Amino acid sequence: MSHAADRPRWPTTLRLALAGGRADGMRIGLTALGAAGAAVALLVAASVAVIGPNDGPYPYEVLTQPGLRPGVVVVMLLLCVPILVFVGLCTRVGAPARDRRLAAIRMAGATPAEVRRVVWVETGLSAGLGSLVGGAAWLVGGAVVQPSPQVVRTDSTDGGGVIFSELVTAPAYPLPVDVAVPWWLLVLCLALVPAGATLSARVAMRRVGLSPFGVVRHERSRPPALAPAVLVLVGFVGLAAWEPIAASTGLSLEQGLGAYAGVSAALFVVTLVGLVFGAASIASLLGRLLAPRTGSPALLIASRRLMAAPFTASRAAAAVTFAVLLGAAVQGTRANILVQTDPGQTFYADTFDQLDVVLALGIVIAAAGLLVITAEGIVTRRRTLAGLTAAGTPRRTLAAAVLVETVLPLVPTVLLAATAGLLAARGVLGSSVQVYDSSGIAGDPEARMVGVPVPWVELGTLAGGTIAVVLVVTASALIFLRRSTNISEVRAAA
Repeated sequence: MSHAADRPRWPTTLRLALAGGRADGMRIGLTALGAAGAAVALLVAASVAVIGPNDGPYPYEVLTQPGLRPGVVVVMLLLCVPILVFVGLCTRVGAPARDRRLAAIRMAGATPAEVRRVVWVETGLSAGLGSLVGGAAWLVGGAVVQPSPQVVRTDSTDGGGVIFSELVTAPAYPLPVDVAVPWWLLVLCLALVPAGATLSARVAMRRVGLSPFGVVRHERSRPPALAPAVLVLVGFVGLAAWEPIAASTGLSLEQGLGAYAGVSAALFVVTLVGLVFGAASIASLLGRLLAPRTGSPALLIASRRLMAAPFTASRAAAAVTFAVLLGAAVQGTRANILVQTDPGQTFYADTFDQLDVVLALGIVIAAAGLLVITAEGIVTRRRTLAGLTAAGTPRRTLAAAVLVETVLPLVPTVLLAATAGLLAARGVLGSSVQVYDSSGIAGDPEARMVGVPVPWVELGTLAGGTIAVVLVVTASALIFLRRSTNISEVRAAA
C-alpha cells in the first residue's frame, strides 16, 4: 500500500474508520456528544454577537445591554475549552481494541501515515456529526421556542432626555434563538469543531508508533521538570503584588486599559500554564512522599501509580484547573464589584449568578473528561489489575486506589488554582476600593476607602464542590473495574 496507486481510496478509509465494536461506537457517540455541545456554545456566542435592535426582548440584562454582550461571548468561548478537552479525551475510549485493529491494518500492508489517516477521519467524522446535530438542535430551537411572559427591563425617555428604566412583564425569549445568524458565521461555527477535533487527533498521534505488532505510545520517562513550579511562583508573586508593581511602573486603569490589562493577563496566563503543567510535578511529589511511608495498600498502589505515570494526572486535571482558576477570579471580581454597588440594585448580583451557572457547567464538563481518563486507565491496565486480584488484593482496595490516584493530586492543584484566581482579582482590581455615600461625588468628604472582603464561602463552595464532583464522577468509572479485574483478563492481549 505504500505506492500511490495502492493507497486505499476514501470509501475504504471511511469504512475502516467506522468499523469496530461496541467500544468504538461508544467512542464515536461520546465524541459526537461533546462536539454537539461545543457547536451549541459557539452558536450561542455568535447569536449574542449579532443581536440587533429589533431582536428580543430577553429577561437577562447581559443580553439586553450592548456593553455586556462581549462578556457573554467571551464566556461562551471559554466554555468551549473544557468541551474540546472532553472531545480530545473521548478519542481514547476503547483504545486497546482499536489499537489491535490498527495493528491488523498495518499487517495488511498499510503505511503508518495511512493508518493515522483512518484515526483522523474517524475523529473528524464523529465531531462533524456532533457539530451538525448541535447546529440542527439550535436551528430547531429557534423555530420551535416561542416567547413566554418574562420580567424584562424597559428604557424610556421623557421630554428632557432623561432615561427611565422599569421592570415589566412582556413576552421574551430565554435565549437569543430569534437572532438570524449570517450563513457564513453559522458555517464557520459548525466547521470549527470538527477542524479542532481533527487537529487535536493529529497532534495526539505524533507520539504513537504504529507497527504490525501493536500500537506503542511513547510516554515520557523523564521526571517532571521544575519549570512549571517557577512559572507558578512568578505568577503568584506578580498577581499578589500587582498593585505596587503597577504603581512603580506607572501603569493604571486611568491611563488606559491596554498595557495594564496586557501585563496582568500575561501573569494570569503564566500562572495557568504553570498550574496545568505543574500537576505532573505535584502528582510525582505526592507519590514519592507517600510510597515509602504509607501502610495502606490502596495508598501504596495509588502512590506507585502516581510515580510511574505523573503526566496522566496532569492531562486529566488540565481542564478542571482552568475552570477553577477562572471561577476563583470571577468570585474575587464579584466581591470587588458588589462592595461598590447599592445592595438594592440586584443587576450585578444577578449577572454573577448567571455566570456561576456557566462556570458550574464548565466544571461538570471538565469532570466528565476525568471520567473518560479514569475509565480508559482501568481498561488499559486490566492485566495488571487482574494480576493483583489473582494475588489476593480485594476489589475494594483497587477501587480505593483508583479514586485516590485521581483525586489526591487534584486537591492541591484545585486549592492552588483557587488561590491564584483570587490573587488575580484582588491584585488587579485592588483589595480596597473607594466608595461614596448617596450624596457624595468624586472628591467630596463623603468618599471613603472600604476593604474588599475575601469571598470565603464562594471559594469554599467552588473548591469543595469541584472536588466533590470529581469524586462522584470518578466513582462512576468504577463500573469498569469488576470486568477489568476478572482473572481471565490476565490473558488479555492489551
